[in-house]
Amino acid sequence: MVNIATRLCAILAFLTVFVSCSGFDQPVDKNTTLTIAWDEWGVPHIRAANIQQASYGLGWAQMRGRPNLVLKLMAQGRGRAAEALGADYLASDQQMWALGIPQRLDSLYQAQGEQYGQALSAFAKAINDYAAAHPEKISEDVARVLPVDARDVLGHISRVIHLKFVALKELPELTAANTASSVNTLDAEATPGSNAWAVGPKKSASGEAMLLANPHLFWSDLYYFFESHIQTPKQNSYGVSLIGQPFQAIAFNEFLGWTHTVNTYDGADIYRFKLQKDGYIGLTGLEAFSLETVQLRVRNKVGDLEDHEMVIKRTDIGPVLKETADTAYAIKIAGLEVANSQLSKQYWQMAQATNLKEFEQAMAQLQMPMFNTLYADRTGNIFYLFNGLMPQRLTGDHRLWAGHLDGSNASHRWQQYLPYQQLPKYANPPGGFIQNANEPPWTSTIPAVLKPSDYPADFVSPQLRERPQLSLDLLLRDNSISFEEFIAYSQTTRLMQAENIVDDLVILAKKSDKPVLVEAAKVLANWDRSMNINSRGAVLFYAWHQGMGSTQGQLYKNPWRFDQPDTAPSGLANPSLALQVLEQAAQKTLQQYGRLDAPWGELARIKREGLDLPVAAAPKLMGAFRVGWLGAAKDGSTELVGGTTYVAAIRFGKQPKARGLLPYGNFAKRPEGVRSQWQVFADGKLRPIYFSDSDIEKNAVMNEVLKP
Repeated sequence: MVNIATRLCAILAFLTVFVSCSGFDQPVDKNTTLTIAWDEWGVPHIRAANIQQASYGLGWAQMRGRPNLVLKLMAQGRGRAAEALGADYLASDQQMWALGIPQRLDSLYQAQGEQYGQALSAFAKAINDYAAAHPEKISEDVARVLPVDARDVLGHISRVIHLKFVALKELPELTAANTASSVNTLDAEATPGSNAWAVGPKKSASGEAMLLANPHLFWSDLYYFFESHIQTPKQNSYGVSLIGQPFQAIAFNEFLGWTHTVNTYDGADIYRFKLQKDGYIGLTGLEAFSLETVQLRVRNKVGDLEDHEMVIKRTDIGPVLKETADTAYAIKIAGLEVANSQLSKQYWQMAQATNLKEFEQAMAQLQMPMFNTLYADRTGNIFYLFNGLMPQRLTGDHRLWAGHLDGSNASHRWQQYLPYQQLPKYANPPGGFIQNANEPPWTSTIPAVLKPSDYPADFVSPQLRERPQLSLDLLLRDNSISFEEFIAYSQTTRLMQAENIVDDLVILAKKSDKPVLVEAAKVLANWDRSMNINSRGAVLFYAWHQGMGSTQGQLYKNPWRFDQPDTAPSGLANPSLALQVLEQAAQKTLQQYGRLDAPWGELARIKREGLDLPVAAAPKLMGAFRVGWLGAAKDGSTELVGGTTYVAAIRFGKQPKARGLLPYGNFAKRPEGVRSQWQVFADGKLRPIYFSDSDIEKNAVMNEVLKP
């Protein structure tokens, strides 16, 4: 028997380089042994004795999936990526050191405490152990990053959360982009976003609460999600981590679940200082910059290391990231303090919560600096929180704080954050549902239960773009939503912007004496106002939408109003401009496709893993719930490069019922036995999520026993 098992393991390893033979032919003690059962969709079901073992299993599994990316991200979290990977990563390293992240990694690690520090170390150890066990999977350049430790993981967490989300708008304005991780997108609106729903028993056909998770991210680099199932004696959670992160950021367990959306949170501020002599004008007049010299090394094209000295200037508010002849620009980012570094601890405790009280206790730690949080549980509770380390600001509204602040003005300074008790939040609203599609919190449910006047003026005032308009419309129309309808609604490409204004465009174009506009009117009139694969008119409307460009914010004659939150905007604010842009869009469409009624599937396509599939998905600001961002393909055509990413629909009964999708899956190179999810995505469907032990056992295609 041993010989058969050993031989089978060797054959499988040869075919897939996947199954670990360690303990493969030995009986498994589920109470003490770390095991991973990989299901047909490539999801690891990790069974561990404690969170340290679970963290090891998660690190090992992520390395199975994308080993070279994980190591590259660890190098960038360390602030030493250029040393291993070359000059393309120097800008990223410089940004990290300027913001002081590598300098305080020791302090960040000490702040984790024994249990969670050990968990971080276990995650890092798994990265090293996997690389040692599978050197053939590691490229020569990223192998230079090894070994990694828990501090690299903490640096990576800070880089992703604070630099790529909290300071998403501010940092690109002040620093050079990291060209090694840039995304070639044709969609200027392509920025991290999300949809989320929590439906209570009042609106659920089954009487059970339901939750929808649907983040929108790029399908590349640090934005990749990794899907996993973690079981310990204290936890049974299923969800996704951002790649390289040692916890599940969006998840559910047998009692409850949560998801996040990017919120209208301002946690980063740019300050301008007038330069004078060798200093700057601060709160007390002329002040000297503090200076720090950092020695970086850069690997050149022939593989040699070159020294690069970096001098960091700092004001009393933060580092100077940009200078002109007479002005220095510094930045302050919320949450970079050591006191707010226990993000991993908070998420493990969220995943272990069994009810709303325990979940709120975890959220109240405020270690996650931003993101709306929507929650549902099996007792029927639904909950909303505008989560964030919201600065306590002394003056001004959100428009002031979105601009450049006077660094010499004391009223523009802040040091503290709003306590958890003062953040916008509520449970079980009278409307029976909660939704968010990246708009301010005031319309997260109808009738509204949050009043902007009850909160500081620097919170963003009410506004509702087309995607949350559609989100509200879908939920308000149906007072008894079945689980099947819940899933179907989440996959709609119905365009709210088109429903609001296409009729006006058609009337204008029909009256024109220009044949191309008359023909455009016919195409738009016959269009189904969606971006399905065979929708004819979607390509033309997309070209018009792009042509309207910066006028999108002033599109409507009758804008949306907070006092009528469920009434859509209407009319064109500038009919002559709209008609002019439609003519240009029609000419462009004819030039590119040879006809005005080209089906949307000719433009929106998946071109990965040797596939070329049409997909029903719409660019971000057009008002569809199912989002897809267009980019330039290698052959000069277009392809989808991001948008709808992880999708999970969960109904909370005695046992959760869930369906989901991670279009690109967990693997950079999908092994034999693991199914592709691209066709499921192209079909507008969700696949099974295996949560029960029986389902896991039935659908496991590979098993590992690890001995960390």
